[in-house]
Amino acid sequence: MGESMAFNDRELTCRDCGAAFVFTAGEQEFYASKGLQHDPVRCPSCRQSRKMLRPEDRDESPHFGLYVSWGGRTPRQLHVASCAQCGNTTEVPFVPRGDRPVYCSNCYNNVRQKQEEREAAEAEAAASRIAASAAQAAERDAQMEERAGVLERRGL
Repeated sequence: MGESMAFNDRELTCRDCGAAFVFTAGEQEFYASKGLQHDPVRCPSCRQSRKMLRPEDRDESPHFGLYVSWGGRTPRQLHVASCAQCGNTTEVPFVPRGDRPVYCSNCYNNVRQKQEEREAAEAEAAASRIAASAAQAAERDAQMEERAGVLERRGL
């Protein structure tokens, strides 16, 4: 049952500046269509000002290239480490713990490729074992059917 809700303009007070602002019927309908359950707490002017405080919304926002943290608000902190394979100094986005090896980019790619090749070989070997087992089972079934047929012909 599609109940239509009637929206009326409502006057609200801004949390930041204390000014009264109108939450129009159209805005209320938009909020409802987006599933937003709470009324706005800031007037349009304060919302715009607050939005401009976020770096990603400013024209002069800093760009950190590849080294951007989740959300893009701060540069990713990198930690210096020594590669466990080649010994070269590298930077990683986590604090090395010492109980696990740390690799530079090149060595990590090599290690990852070898790991993927090993996993692929293991999967292929498992598939071969399964196929061989299925073939043996089919052969046993055929032999059992043949024996049953011989016994049936003999009348046993």
